[in-house]
Amino acid sequence: MASQTLSRIHLSKSLTPLASRALSTSIENAISTSKSSSGNPKLTYYSAWFCPFAHRTTLALERHKGHVTYEWVEALGWEKRAKTKEEIATKHENWYHFKHPDLMKHNPLGMVPTIVDGSQNVITESITAIEYVDEIVGGGDHAIMANEAHERANERVWAGVMAKTACSKYYGVLVRQTESEQLEAFGEIEASLEKFATMLPGEDDDGSKRKGSGAGPFFMGRDHPGLVDLTLFPWAWRFPVFETYRDERFKIDPTKSKGMLKYSNWLAAMCARDDVARTLPVWDEYLDHIGRYADGSARSKVANAVRDGREAHQYDDEKDDVKD
Repeated sequence: MASQTLSRIHLSKSLTPLASRALSTSIENAISTSKSSSGNPKLTYYSAWFCPFAHRTTLALERHKGHVTYEWVEALGWEKRAKTKEEIATKHENWYHFKHPDLMKHNPLGMVPTIVDGSQNVITESITAIEYVDEIVGGGDHAIMANEAHERANERVWAGVMAKTACSKYYGVLVRQTESEQLEAFGEIEASLEKFATMLPGEDDDGSKRKGSGAGPFFMGRDHPGLVDLTLFPWAWRFPVFETYRDERFKIDPTKSKGMLKYSNWLAAMCARDDVARTLPVWDEYLDHIGRYADGSARSKVANAVRDGREAHQYDDEKDDVKD
């Protein structure tokens, strides 16, 4: 596949031979998984194995396996360029994102996920892409979006809240290099997860119980993950990187509260699903990748925004673009 070859060319010219071989595993797994998809419609999916935003869409595509066919095009990677700041003294100081030329053709902003359908219509933005995939297959065997209009509206609000709090603050813990800022960001992640946990099965610390119609393990007691679950999960799976790149103070502790226990049970239920497990990168490969963010030297729109004092979701396509 051309995209696989392109990814290997870029990765191998940018990494040591050992790192190149390791990184290719997650890419090959993703491409292999996409090849086993079947059904109509047929989509071209510009993604990146390491990107949690794209991971949201991958979860939706694998949820509806058998109802949609998609071709994975590995569209982002890292390459070495000339150092831009002499005072940055990390091993990643001159590593930048490269972007697949076909991604740039369909989405000049160069962001993943980007979906192109058979009529060359382009769909972008990760949460929107989840809804799109669910809609084009009519909900498949188990719909991602809720049945009732008011429930779907509520899910969209909650998904937005999780995206701007728990997910966005992930980069504050990693990219910002001042300990006080890191701890502040982690505290906000914990508060967001506690809020999310109020909508999960079980009793909260104040004795109250979730308001919902089902008894399933997912948001609002659903039996299968919905929009909010798929929005949060890619970051929830990644939060343990804090224990490697920070310290024990940054560990999500299920014994800390009933809310954190409920959250941990939810995470375990997500990871136990086959359609979720198929989407997971190789952990050691991801740890190697995220080191570029953990030492504050990554050059991407999200990293540039956070380094500038903004939140990850507040990146500016022009100001934060990496052009040199």
